[in-house]
Amino acid sequence: MASRYTPVYTEETLAALSRPPWKLVPGIANFRDIGGYPLKDGPGSVRRAFIYRSAEPSRITNDGKILLRDTMKVSNTYDLRSIPELKRMEKETPIIEIEGITRNFVPVFKDVDYSPENVALRFKSYSSGDLTEAYRCILQAGGKTAYRSILSHILTRPDEPLLIHCTVGKDRTGVITALILLLAGVDQEVIAEEYALTTLGMESVKEAIWDHLIKQPLFAKGDAEAIQGLENMLSSKKDTMLKTLKIIDEEFGGVREYLEKQCSFSEEEIETIQKNIVCDEPPCFPPK
Repeated sequence: MASRYTPVYTEETLAALSRPPWKLVPGIANFRDIGGYPLKDGPGSVRRAFIYRSAEPSRITNDGKILLRDTMKVSNTYDLRSIPELKRMEKETPIIEIEGITRNFVPVFKDVDYSPENVALRFKSYSSGDLTEAYRCILQAGGKTAYRSILSHILTRPDEPLLIHCTVGKDRTGVITALILLLAGVDQEVIAEEYALTTLGMESVKEAIWDHLIKQPLFAKGDAEAIQGLENMLSSKKDTMLKTLKIIDEEFGGVREYLEKQCSFSEEEIETIQKNIVCDEPPCFPPK
């Protein structure tokens, strides 16, 4: 979906995205560092310049590649998209391979088209703004392979920065980001605010995405429920993540039990992952 769109920034959006946690990587929308956030139970913060999240990178420019590889030192990208998504997008833009950076294909749903627009159609709850059923499915499907792969990188290669992305960098990427920040010890309100930043992060491509999708058969019919679902798909609300965090606590036993049972990590490995994502540096900002 977003592969056909190159970010176009207004002066206001550009100014906002020029400050942390945002990183302006030419050709990639919704790119930010998930580090710098305060820990709720003591001093220190989430490590900066280690874990990044974004929308898909197929429109990255040569300058963007240099920034990602040579300046930010990203060694690996983790692509959470499905095979159907990639096949559809390849018709417009080839899958990007960046020399010097390893691309890891780790789909949350391997054979199911879980692009945001299809999720909006699949889950009627999207029309009311309630994405929790979709996020519950992501939590159920993502642990054993996709999320385990990302967390294994954090476990074994703590000195190699990584980028996590799906299509727009909101749903599948948002859930793994929340798990990482939960494990780090970030307050749930702050995690939800970090998730909500995607509304601003997608501002540069939202109009183009809307103009394209509104022409698709179901949306073009003027189905009010479908159109509302589309609008919700293009935004990220704090309350959505707060409900998802509640699901993690109540249905999965909390983040540590999720990593143990869904991702098959030992208690010792979970401790190491947690240590690898925090540092003694003071937090640099709260989310805005």
